[in-house]
Amino acid sequence: MITRRDMILGGALAPLSLAHAASASTSQPVVSAKGKSTRIVHLTDSHVQPELGAPKGLALCLDHIMKQKHKPAALLFGGDLIMDAYAQTEARTRTQWDIFTKTCRDHTNIQSFHAIGNHDPWGWSKKDSATTGSERLWGKKWFLDLFGYERTYHAHQVGGWNVIVIDNIYLTPDGYNAIIDPEQMAWLDQTLGQDTRPTVIMTHIPILSVTTLAGSYDQKTGDWTVGGDSMTKNLNELKVLFRKHRHVKICLSGHTHQLDRVDYDGVSYLCGGAICGAWWKGANNGVMPGYRILDLNADGTFKEQYIPWGWTEAIAEGK
Repeated sequence: MITRRDMILGGALAPLSLAHAASASTSQPVVSAKGKSTRIVHLTDSHVQPELGAPKGLALCLDHIMKQKHKPAALLFGGDLIMDAYAQTEARTRTQWDIFTKTCRDHTNIQSFHAIGNHDPWGWSKKDSATTGSERLWGKKWFLDLFGYERTYHAHQVGGWNVIVIDNIYLTPDGYNAIIDPEQMAWLDQTLGQDTRPTVIMTHIPILSVTTLAGSYDQKTGDWTVGGDSMTKNLNELKVLFRKHRHVKICLSGHTHQLDRVDYDGVSYLCGGAICGAWWKGANNGVMPGYRILDLNADGTFKEQYIPWGWTEAIAEGK
C-alpha cells in the first residue's frame, strides 16, 4: 500500500520504511553459539554523500557486518547518517537520503534503529538551505517520516536487553547544543522504571567522553573547555537518573569520529568512531573507519570491539 509519506518522499525511499517496519516486528533475537549473549552493532557517522566513494564505502561497511560469523540482532545507527541536511537545499538533502536508504535496503535485512545527528535535521540553517522553516519536512520531520518514527526517541527490546534511543540535538539561536529536553527526561525516567532489564542508551553527541577533551586545552587560560555542542549538558542530571536506575549499563555515542570507553559510576560510555572516519578521507586522529560490535549478556555484562571495515584510498577515489 502506498502511503501519504511514500508519495511525498518518492518511491525510492518507501521500501526502507516498509522493510524497517517488517524487520522490527518479525526479527528474532540472535544469540551466540553459547546461547548467553545477544549481538548488536553500533555504527555511527556515515555522512553519506555522492562524493568521495561514500555510497560504496557504506555498502562495504554493511557487507562487512553481514559477513561476521555471528549475525547481529540489531543495527544501531548513531546519527549523522548523511553528510549534511542542516545547510543544504531540499534537492541535495533528498539525494543524500536516497543514497543512504537504498544502500541500507540493498545490503542489510536486519532490524535497525536510528538516532538523529546534528547533520540530519533539514534546513536549520535557513539561509544556506533556502528554507523558511514552514516546509512540511523542515527540521526533524524529514527524519521522522523517512524511518516511520513518531518521535526521535524510542525504546526497543533486543534479546534480554532494552535499547533506548535518545535525541540530544537541540536547536539554539547559534546552531545546536547537546541537550535532552524535559519531556524526554521524564519519558526516560518512566521508561527505565517500567523495564528493569539491562539497558543500552544511544545518543548522537556523547553524554560523557574523553574524546571531547582532545584539542580543547587553551594555553592562554590554562583550562580545558568542552562546548555544549560536544558533550551533553544534562550530564549531572543523567548521572542522578542512572544511579536511580542501575540497570543502565551502556551509553553509546558518535559525533567526534573518535574512539573511547569511559567506565564511570557504573555505566560504560562508548564513543564509537565513525563509518566514514575522517569524512571519507581515511583515519581520523588515528581511528580508522569502522563500527563496534557488542555482545550483551543476560546478566548485564558485555564484550565490545571496534572493527575497521577496510577503507582504502581507492574507495575515496571512486575506484
